[in-house]
Amino acid sequence: MDFSRLRASTIPGLLVERARARPARVAFRAKELGVYRETTWAALAARVAAVAQGLAARFGVGRGSTVAILGDPCPEWTIADLAAQALGAVTYGIYPTSAPGEVRYLLEHGGARVVIVEDQEHLDKTLAVLDDAPGVRGVIVVDTRALFMYRSTRVHRFADIEAAGRALAPVDALARLAAGVRPDDAATIVYTSGTTGHPKGALYRHGQHLAACANILAHYPILTDGEHRVVAMLPLCHTMGRNTVITMPLLADIVPHYPESLATVAESLYEVAPTFVFTVPRYLQKFAAHLLVGIDASTTLKRAAYHAALRLGARAVSRGATALPGRDERGGVWGRLSRGATALPGRDERGGVWGAISGPPMRIVARGLVFRWLLEKVGFARVRLLISSGAPLPPAVATLWQVWGVNLCEAYGQTETGGALVSGQRGPYPRPGDVGAPAPNVEVALGDDGELRVRGPDLFAGYWRDPEATSAAYRDGWLLTGDVAERTAEGALRLVDRRKDLVITAGGKNVSPSQIETGLRASPYVSDAVVFGEGRKYLAALIEMDYETVAEWARERGLTHTGYASLAAHPEVTRLLDAEIARANASFGRVEQVKTFRVLPRELDPEQEGEPVTPTRKVKRRLMLERYHDLVESMFASDEERRITAEVAALTRDKKES
Repeated sequence: MDFSRLRASTIPGLLVERARARPARVAFRAKELGVYRETTWAALAARVAAVAQGLAARFGVGRGSTVAILGDPCPEWTIADLAAQALGAVTYGIYPTSAPGEVRYLLEHGGARVVIVEDQEHLDKTLAVLDDAPGVRGVIVVDTRALFMYRSTRVHRFADIEAAGRALAPVDALARLAAGVRPDDAATIVYTSGTTGHPKGALYRHGQHLAACANILAHYPILTDGEHRVVAMLPLCHTMGRNTVITMPLLADIVPHYPESLATVAESLYEVAPTFVFTVPRYLQKFAAHLLVGIDASTTLKRAAYHAALRLGARAVSRGATALPGRDERGGVWGRLSRGATALPGRDERGGVWGAISGPPMRIVARGLVFRWLLEKVGFARVRLLISSGAPLPPAVATLWQVWGVNLCEAYGQTETGGALVSGQRGPYPRPGDVGAPAPNVEVALGDDGELRVRGPDLFAGYWRDPEATSAAYRDGWLLTGDVAERTAEGALRLVDRRKDLVITAGGKNVSPSQIETGLRASPYVSDAVVFGEGRKYLAALIEMDYETVAEWARERGLTHTGYASLAAHPEVTRLLDAEIARANASFGRVEQVKTFRVLPRELDPEQEGEPVTPTRKVKRRLMLERYHDLVESMFASDEERRITAEVAALTRDKKES
């Protein structure tokens, strides 16, 4: 990988190179009306040139402008992003699940001249706050099927802008525009999640971002071995989504496939059968949970074959996990996996996950006849590499996917690393529990307090319009990640917690809540968990149950309910979650065990104003404590406190009655 060449390149420049070198090769496929339609590199370059000319002519977009994009992954998101950058403008995405208040803040803070939205839902959200963003000259809508009700001069159709630009654009328009963009020009802003305040905008420059993204390819050379299919399943305003769908296809033979809508991602995975998946733990947990519930509901023959295959894997584990995922004595679908596994099922000297299973015939039966049909259901049967990043993945979940035959590696990076990985496990089938060795062009160090520090030539160029935050992000030339880490005996990095999130109990013990939360989320019945215990005698947790999985579990047992709230309050569900927490506790020391819990009365919704969760579903711990203060306090009140509280309440009632 020629990093020096990439640092001297630009994103529109590489697009021009691709269109010239391979004009008839497929750049992406998008599902429209049930059919995947191909777009070649030549056609993509032509559309980018047309939209660029349209943006410049109609809105004056050019060097110094910023363009905001709001919506789920679709071809027009990518085309608009590339078109604005070809004009020398800076793009930034707004999470499609952002509440109106956050949309307002990002339009104002980013200084958008133009906002490009996907559909009616995102248009409504934008128009509701547009008066607070006077710099916006217009809103462009991609999907205009419901646009008949609008008669505003501020609203424009994407197709109209593209058509107008096509009439203006000469044949070599994109090449001319790209020639005016410099490698050190600002390309895009990626906003952070904003767990502790307003999101901060990490600025990426063209050359540095290309080299940063290339470090993924250098760390995982399998991605440059032939053509790979990927599904656009992550928001394109997220660094991982941008890398996979926009930047990496300019560097390697990676072909994005856009679903018809976000609701059909699972369907697209099944249809596309991707060879490369770059995703977040939440997807992996939900897919695994649904597969396991499906196994429970399958025929006796299928269940027997599945558990026989797991037993084959168990023989290969030897001194590894103490139990494999499967039914326990209660009939639950998630058997406990040891967090300290020393080997994975079937690990041989070549690293193959099924190498040590008893002979080729047994391997064929287990993998080919049992797990393959399971993986085909979620479209993972042909995956050559799956990278999980963005949050800790429970080791039990990682091990399960590897037992099923998926080459899953955990990797670590931050928005501030410019698109580069800091570290990543190297497969095939690495042991779960760490985030691997440092990636190319990145130096790492641990501070005296254990905080992970990063240094390299391709990190972000600072926070947009926030020099103070930029200065605070560095110390002695090192980027402060805010994550506490440690090195394993093999030299890999293992994340412990966010530095500010460490809990000190009443007994003076330092506890990592995120590790415990990761363990709790390993249950298919738990969607999210938040652990509290600062200054307390023990730890307690608020649990958001996975409604779909628990509802299926309840249906099989004939438990009636009317929705999330009624199901969460059901005594049988409480017992189910209590058993799941007990299993997670078995992997922790006494001081780390959750002694009590409460189920949230409703699901967390990032689109609601003031919700204690970010658009990427990262929990805002302080806001969660404020929102559910009484629920949290109820878990820590001692018998004596309850007795005193009841007595005072009785006295108050007596006074009122007298």
